[in-house]
Amino acid sequence: MPASRTDLTKQAKKLRFWQTVISWVDRYLSWPLPPNPSLEITIPTKISKPIGSIKLYFFTAQNRPPTSTFSQTHDIDAPRRPVLINFHGGGFSIGHAIDDARWAHAVTTAHPDCIFVSVNYRLAPEHPFPIPIEDGVDAVLWLWDHADNYNLDRARFVLCGNSAGGNLCFTVPFRLHEELEARGRLDTKSEIKLAGSLAFYPAVDWTRSRSERDATNPIAAERSMIPPKVLTFFDESYLLQKNLPKKEDGSVDWAHPYLSPALAPASLFLAAFPPSVSIYTCGWDQLLVEGDALRDKICKFVDEGRMRHCGGLIIEEAIHGFDNRPTFCLGDEARDTMYADANEELGIMWTCEHDSDTENE
Repeated sequence: MPASRTDLTKQAKKLRFWQTVISWVDRYLSWPLPPNPSLEITIPTKISKPIGSIKLYFFTAQNRPPTSTFSQTHDIDAPRRPVLINFHGGGFSIGHAIDDARWAHAVTTAHPDCIFVSVNYRLAPEHPFPIPIEDGVDAVLWLWDHADNYNLDRARFVLCGNSAGGNLCFTVPFRLHEELEARGRLDTKSEIKLAGSLAFYPAVDWTRSRSERDATNPIAAERSMIPPKVLTFFDESYLLQKNLPKKEDGSVDWAHPYLSPALAPASLFLAAFPPSVSIYTCGWDQLLVEGDALRDKICKFVDEGRMRHCGGLIIEEAIHGFDNRPTFCLGDEARDTMYADANEELGIMWTCEHDSDTENE
C-alpha cells in the first residue's frame, strides 16, 4: 500500500537534509571548488494551479561582470548572451538548483559569454506531477519575457538537466508548446523557439516499472548507490495517482508525453522540440536503455533531415548521478570527460542557432 502524503512529507524532509549535506561536501570540500551564483531572483509561478514562487540562480564566468549589472542598465549595443536553463535531479523530490554549481562552472568556463540559469522548481510530495514541469515552463517564459533586461539571446535558449531534471528537458518543451498554443503565440514573431536540449541520464519511459528497468541492465541494481526504498519514495511522491493523465478506461496513461517523452509521437516531438538534442547515459544505470533508445530515435530524425543535430554518449562503468558526488581531492575523470563533450555539444547548439538567426535578419 502506498505511503500517505503525510508520511511521504516526513520522509522527504529527512532525505533533503542528507542530500543537503552531500551537496555541501561536494561544493565546499571537493576541489576545484565551484563558484557561488552571481544572482538570485524569485519569480511567481502562473501555470500550475497551486500558485507560488520559484528561485532562479544565475551563474556567470568569474572573469565576467555579474549578471545583476544587466538588470540595472540595459546596453542595446552589448552582445546578447546565450542561455543554458538547468533543471537539477533528485527524483522530483529532493535536491536544489545550486547542486549543479560544478556543472555551471564547467559551462561558464568553456563559454565565458553564456549565462547559466538553474531553476529551483517546487518538489514532491508537496508539489507532485505535473507541477515541476509547469514550473519549468514558467521559468522559460519568464526568462524569455525579461531577456532584454539581462542581455539574453532569445535565439539561443538551451535546456539541460540530470535524472529527473533530464526528464524535464523533454517534458518542459511539450508543456511549453501546449501553453503557447493555448495563448495563440505559435506561428508568430513572438514564438518561443528553444535552440537545444542536453540531458544527463534522463528518465524518459514510465511504462517500465523499476524492476523492469533493472532487468534491461542487470548490473545497474548491483552497482546502484540509491536504495530501492528511496526509488519507491521518489515514485510515490511525484506520481500522485489523481494527477496523472488517464486513458479512456480510467487507467493511468503511462505512455503520455509528460511522463514518457521517449514515447511521444513523431508529430508532437518534431512540432514541440528543439532541433538539436544530446543525451548522456551511464553504463551502470537502470535508465541506460531508455535513454539510449531516445537518442537513437532523435538520431534517426536527424538522418531523415527532420532535426538538425544529435549527440551525447554512454559513460561506461558509471552509476546514476556519478557526477554529483563528492570527490574531495581525487577529481573525477569520467565527469570531466562528460562535461567536456557536453560543452562541445552546447557550442554546436548555440552556434547553429546564432548563424540561423543571423541569416534570417
